[in-house]
Amino acid sequence: MAMPSSGLSLAFVALTLLVLRALFWLLSRVRRRCHGAPPRRAWEGSELPLRTLVVLGSGGHTMEMLGLLKDIDQTRYRCDFILADTDSTSLKKVAAARPDLAEPCRFHTVPRSREVGQSWLSSAVSTAKSLLACLGLVWRLQPQVLLINGPGTCIPVAAAAMLFEVLLGRSIVVIFVESFCRVKSLSLTGRLLYPIADAFIVHWPGLLERYPKAQHCGVLL
Repeated sequence: MAMPSSGLSLAFVALTLLVLRALFWLLSRVRRRCHGAPPRRAWEGSELPLRTLVVLGSGGHTMEMLGLLKDIDQTRYRCDFILADTDSTSLKKVAAARPDLAEPCRFHTVPRSREVGQSWLSSAVSTAKSLLACLGLVWRLQPQVLLINGPGTCIPVAAAAMLFEVLLGRSIVVIFVESFCRVKSLSLTGRLLYPIADAFIVHWPGLLERYPKAQHCGVLL
């Protein structure tokens, strides 16, 4: 049965409004980054702790993230963690470095978006599965802050967080910390998130020449 013309009109209007909302959101984020505006203080004055979602990647990314978390104050930032379902080491590393953060209820797994050596075609399918899982987690956890440092898992998490912000108009502050090993260029994840991150932090001052909206705070690890 064909949809009535009134139903098609409403659907068209709803889709148009959604597209306009997404474009306005994207322009406002990118414009803020391009014009050197001060970082958003979206949750200034809010009740603490802020719900903070941290993405862990196996291997070096997790070790670098633990360096960032070593002094994090849980009275200000209440951390939950997302990791890939094939990651068997990150939870143990967190438990060894910060036992106070190692409560099982804080850890949430999603399908890995891409394995090393996986073809780009099959990666598109696995990334879509990961994105659907991340959408459910972001909806349930409703983070106020997203802290990421580059593992492939963070792409669907960041996409889900941004979609949540577009649809509900509820701010999520994105903090991206580039990998310590990135001395002269950004990672693929960094290049994707540089235009929209609220704070983009690098470890090496030479990167500021190519990416002037990044922030150099010294070596944080």
